[in-house]
Amino acid sequence: MEAWIKSLIETYGLYAIFLGVMIEGDFTLLLGGVIARSGGFTFEQIVITGTLAGFVGDTIAYGIGRIFRQKATSLNLYVKARPRLEKIRQRFGMLSVFAVKYIWGLRTTSAIFWGVCNFGFPRFAGLTFLSCGLWVLFLAGLGFFFTAGIEELMGRVQRAELWLLAGALLVIVVLVIRRLHLAERAIGERVEEK
Repeated sequence: MEAWIKSLIETYGLYAIFLGVMIEGDFTLLLGGVIARSGGFTFEQIVITGTLAGFVGDTIAYGIGRIFRQKATSLNLYVKARPRLEKIRQRFGMLSVFAVKYIWGLRTTSAIFWGVCNFGFPRFAGLTFLSCGLWVLFLAGLGFFFTAGIEELMGRVQRAELWLLAGALLVIVVLVIRRLHLAERAIGERVEEK
């Protein structure tokens, strides 16, 4: 997966960073920091692009929650995340807009949540813009300053993905062979009954 994202960034530049941050965010920002360190872009370009992309992505998610309030509350993503979001909101109030950026899987869901809860857009926009800026500075900064460690981690993740893929393929092959064996046995029993 990382190679695919890296290839997109190398081919399409800051447009790929923008799209990647809107969709996924964390890994794209780490990789953006690494690329800025290697001279592909300036750190400022990554920060500006990442902040705008995070803001646009969060605003779209907020709009989805606001416009499709009734349907959004039945989304599996929303149903699973709502209890965690409620706890965070109760504990941190408006500052929870900042807190959810650092909890994997809650960034987009929280923006939908704020739209569903009818949290005023001007307040949401201001808070989310600031939180996106801090989030981008933190993650792109990690990528920029810890380039060697991030690259090593990416290599380890890639190797782990290969082992997981091999394990998954092995399980699939075993299950297919078992199913074929059971099907042969069932056909053999039917033939013997006749």
